[in-house]
Amino acid sequence: MPHYNAYDSFKTKKSIEKKRRAKEKALGKKNDTVDNFVIDYSDNYGVVIEVRYDDAYILYNGEVVLAKLRKDVNLICNQVIFPGDKVDMVKVNDDCVINHLLKRTSILSRTKKDSTRLNDVGITKNIASNIDLAVIVVAAKEPPLHPKFIDRYLMILQNSNIPAIICLNKCDLKTDEDEEILDTYRNLGIDVIETSTYSNIGIDDLKDRLINKQAIFVGNSGVGKSSLTNAIMGDDEIKTGHVSDKSKRGRHTTTTSKYYVWEEDSSIIDTPGIRSLDVSSFNPIEIQDYFPEFENWRGNCKYKDCIHFSEPYDSCLVKQGVASGLISIDRYESYLRIMSDVLGKKDYETILEEVDPEYHKTNVKKK
Repeated sequence: MPHYNAYDSFKTKKSIEKKRRAKEKALGKKNDTVDNFVIDYSDNYGVVIEVRYDDAYILYNGEVVLAKLRKDVNLICNQVIFPGDKVDMVKVNDDCVINHLLKRTSILSRTKKDSTRLNDVGITKNIASNIDLAVIVVAAKEPPLHPKFIDRYLMILQNSNIPAIICLNKCDLKTDEDEEILDTYRNLGIDVIETSTYSNIGIDDLKDRLINKQAIFVGNSGVGKSSLTNAIMGDDEIKTGHVSDKSKRGRHTTTTSKYYVWEEDSSIIDTPGIRSLDVSSFNPIEIQDYFPEFENWRGNCKYKDCIHFSEPYDSCLVKQGVASGLISIDRYESYLRIMSDVLGKKDYETILEEVDPEYHKTNVKKK
């Protein structure tokens, strides 16, 4: 999957058909408005803290101001700028107008796998920009810890060149099984922080990781992203919610990405909770690159183009590494599920039983 073009959003319209036509038009002639709107540098800029349909709140010279896009951009605001963006502004008839967008260092986007009343499945949505660190927030319970979600977000963040750490919230409810899952990521060199906003555990450790960074909290609904933001900010102003008793899935309490400054040069972008992540647009050959534990094995497979999926066990060193216990079978299952989504094949359980005949029986409750 190629890195998402940070400025494709300027050529989008509301519907997929309009997006296609706009892209074709842009290919036919140079888009001078877009080129003129994005600049490399300004010594007087504000930071976008929240984007609405046709305007945005900007933190500018220590104050929060409401601003609209300049008219010649001719697109709605939430298609063009996102929390974390740096913009410069001008006054037009006493109104603040966003005149330029400073070139981004990074942008985080995702393709929706779950639909809502406002968005269809398969729509690529930009979330935030200029991110120094992403915190994948998970919970020990309500909702339960799902490593498959972590693996997918790690892929998306790595693809966007955004460093990531894992934060286990509600750690006072942690089980031995949760600890084993976290150890898998620690062994991969990924920093894992354990917190509890209820018991005030680990908040200072999390602050130490976030100081002097523009960070983003991502994760499922109900894991406590907004509660963590409250704890770091030292107030209870951010809307929080609870987990549905019926579904045990979090309810969407944060509806848009929002930007909070908690210390000088230190900020948090709190994002809406999501229930699923679509990675089907990734290149199947490149997916193994996001699983570093395969590195010492995959080069010795019998076939150079081996993707460690449907190839025979005897020819695949990765499968043999899983069978020998040197590669985590849980991570391998995550890899197989991702490959199944990309390839449109659903026989990954057969492959798992090939490397461990007892795995399906002992892990059926995890699924």
